[in-house]
Amino acid sequence: MPIKIGISPKIILSIATLYNDVNRIFMEYIDNSLDSAEDLYSVEENSYKRPVEIALIIQGRDFRGGQVQIIDNCIGITNFSKVVQSIGFSDKKVKAQPWINGQFGYGIYSFLACCEKLEITSKLQKEDALYIPINRDQFEAERQEDVVFPDPKKVRKFDFESGTKVCLSNFDKTCWRQVDIVELKSEIEKHFELLLARKNLSIKLIKKDDSIFNQDEEIICKSFDYGQYDGEVWEDYAETLSFSWGKKNPVRTTIKPRKPIHVYIKITTGKEINKRPVFISKGRRIGEIKDIKSFKSSHKSDLWDHPNVTGYVDLSDFLDPTIARNDFRNNNNSKALYNYLIEIEPLILDEIKNVNKKAEERHYQELEDKLNEALSKLARIDSMMYRTDYISGDKVNLEKNGIGKHIDEESGGKDHGKDRDGSRSGKGVGDSLGDGKGIDNGFGGLPGGDKGGDNALNKEASNPFEDTGFKGQEKRKSGFNIRIVDREPDIDNETKKPIRSSLIGNEITIFKQHTDFQDRVDVSRKREAKITQRLITYLAGEITVHYKDKFHNKNGQPEYNKKLFIDLVSFVYEFEKMLKDLSGKNLADLNS
Repeated sequence: MPIKIGISPKIILSIATLYNDVNRIFMEYIDNSLDSAEDLYSVEENSYKRPVEIALIIQGRDFRGGQVQIIDNCIGITNFSKVVQSIGFSDKKVKAQPWINGQFGYGIYSFLACCEKLEITSKLQKEDALYIPINRDQFEAERQEDVVFPDPKKVRKFDFESGTKVCLSNFDKTCWRQVDIVELKSEIEKHFELLLARKNLSIKLIKKDDSIFNQDEEIICKSFDYGQYDGEVWEDYAETLSFSWGKKNPVRTTIKPRKPIHVYIKITTGKEINKRPVFISKGRRIGEIKDIKSFKSSHKSDLWDHPNVTGYVDLSDFLDPTIARNDFRNNNNSKALYNYLIEIEPLILDEIKNVNKKAEERHYQELEDKLNEALSKLARIDSMMYRTDYISGDKVNLEKNGIGKHIDEESGGKDHGKDRDGSRSGKGVGDSLGDGKGIDNGFGGLPGGDKGGDNALNKEASNPFEDTGFKGQEKRKSGFNIRIVDREPDIDNETKKPIRSSLIGNEITIFKQHTDFQDRVDVSRKREAKITQRLITYLAGEITVHYKDKFHNKNGQPEYNKKLFIDLVSFVYEFEKMLKDLSGKNLADLNS
């Protein structure tokens, strides 16, 4: 007996416009396959009783001959007539007929949004396979009674003992261009995230190669592994939900879901993973929480859209999706669920704050390492430049208390090349100089060493933060250390104002809470600190002041002249050059 549809064909075509992404259309048919296997699933073991295999196969070079097939070895369709006719309601809750999509039974007709033809072949165990074609042009009829499908035909051959094969063909040109195996993998892994974690389930994508090489591309879809990222987890199982209604005399309504609402939120440390928390209903993703319009939250930006926050809210069957499956129907259940989420938001935000603080401390330590490395190199260059200037006859007064002072430890000086007793056993700056190399042909030259050039950066060189001792004694190398501390700045005893930085011993301390520092850090709405060029200049200036002060206190005070300021500014410029690659970077990206 011919099969008739149960709704106006024009309405069916109109509903098809909801599908503006061809990948979501394929999700509907994979969804139906998974529903068909539900009777084989064991909740206790989180496994199917036998291997369940679903394959999506892309074949063809262009939209005219292209096909997409979805094949499974599940239970099969028990009633073809109901599948075709049941639009507007669904038997999905009835286990005898699980193939009809969602609560509307529309999934079978989603093909109308992308192609001309749908063919369904399905087989129940120990029965013949049945086949039925459905064409888009049939829905151009004016009246419901004019749309009639023939009786399903028997087919002898089928790949499995039971299962279903869906074939979509005669694609619209623009839709065929969207068919991409990599994007499909991403969409499936997002859409069926929790279901893919079940044992004995395989969802495979195959792109057929029609060339003479016959090299098919094959991809296996996998569940998302939250454990691969470091971070903190906030988790809850809500067994009761409630909300209040009424303004004058509020009434509290409490609802107990059939299954607890599982909230799993992970705040990652390190790199952003850009996988926002999602709502999951009946094992299927509905959408990212930040995009659900019916959920009115004041923390969609700083919580649900935070680049380091991921996870899901598993609703089981507590809420009913809208027909577009991108939101939920407004009822008491949704009010209770949303009220619960708003109540727990401060708890999750506290956890985000703690994780962010720990991460920021680590990221600033990485910035400290970059600053220390740059200053170490620049100090060696500056030390050599200072000695070269002195030897070449620049007027630098190294008198201290009327006693002449020169630079020891193979660094040369006024009597370079001589030891203190006047002999020439020592080495001066003029000895063993290699090719030398400056930074961007800029600030001075480097001692060449045996291999010259860059190798010299690793050579010992006198800098104001190293205690060289006397000739013949072992060096007591203390080095220097730059620290960016997250506390209120110290107060200057004279000016009574907060200081930007300080030098104690060999440690330069920069106060991050100083307003001048904070004004130079670009913080986005997601609280991700970014290094600006202004901050680089600020850091270079603060460090240079303490470095030069230490330098001249150790090596002797030069006469006051314009060259002092030129030297100071030149050092800042060279420091900026060394740090230029940091400009515009997020703190979190410094270790990449």
